[in-house]
Amino acid sequence: MSEKNTTDEIDFTSKSSFQNVMNKAKRKQTVKYFIITTITTIFLLAVIYIGSQQILEKRRSDDDSGNYSLIHGANTHQGSASPSDSNLFSYTQEITYVKQIGDREILWNTDSVTTPLFGKRWINKNGSETKIFSEREKRYVNFNQLNGEREIEFYFPQLTYSYLPNEITAATELGNNKIVEVALSFKKPLTLHEASKILGTDNVNWLWVDTSTDAQVKEYKKEALKRHAITQGGGYAYGFEVLDSDFEIGGQYFLNIIKKLSLEDGNYQNKVKKLANSINEESSPKVSDIRISGAVVTGTPKELERFTNIDIIRASLIGATVDIY
Repeated sequence: MSEKNTTDEIDFTSKSSFQNVMNKAKRKQTVKYFIITTITTIFLLAVIYIGSQQILEKRRSDDDSGNYSLIHGANTHQGSASPSDSNLFSYTQEITYVKQIGDREILWNTDSVTTPLFGKRWINKNGSETKIFSEREKRYVNFNQLNGEREIEFYFPQLTYSYLPNEITAATELGNNKIVEVALSFKKPLTLHEASKILGTDNVNWLWVDTSTDAQVKEYKKEALKRHAITQGGGYAYGFEVLDSDFEIGGQYFLNIIKKLSLEDGNYQNKVKKLANSINEESSPKVSDIRISGAVVTGTPKELERFTNIDIIRASLIGATVDIY
């Protein structure tokens, strides 16, 4: 007869003391994982935030719109640029543009520019134009919606027009309390030396650079058959401010900006390369290569009188006006 084993196995895991130890260990492990996960998350978020801010700051410092505004836009340039919103993935700036009228600056345009962490900037233009046909002036007149002032235009010397405005005389007949902006268009492109000799430098604020290629002129002539007139809006014209009452100093500064922007991998690199080629397609342009097709002059009616009898002036348009007092 076999002997039966009656020895019971001892179950340690079912005892409450063991369960308490295990539960305590699990809680410690959970807390440990939580702390590690929290620290890691905070560290990663800090790295991402610092990295994104460094990239955005680099994009901000590389922004070349201020330099571009010095050669693009008749008698205007970028004013202040203040941040209005910034987050992990983008920043937005409110950029103002001002127009120089004599010794006065007036607000001309504002842009809301958003720069993302990656990709192209997008621009929301807050300023705009209102175009109205004037029977009295026999042309469309553009008005700036921010301030109600008149936008200037230039007439291409290579094109034929059925009507050419001559508003310089009207500008000289305004009240003596006014400072007036007038856009002058020439009969032919001039060198800087020729323009300086004919116009003088007093009251000449800005010079319109001739950037029209033969191919563009042909297209303009075709378009002119379909539209009332082909003109160059002041906001889209290339040119430069007259510096130190010297056309050639301003011209060299203009070329320096073109060279700088063409070497930078920025938003305007391709545009300025085409601009440089339109001035001299065979080599880097020099001051002697620049041709001027128009100018912006500002002053009191009396100061502008000397421009009324200059034969090279083909057309003239009144732009913005401000009161002296």
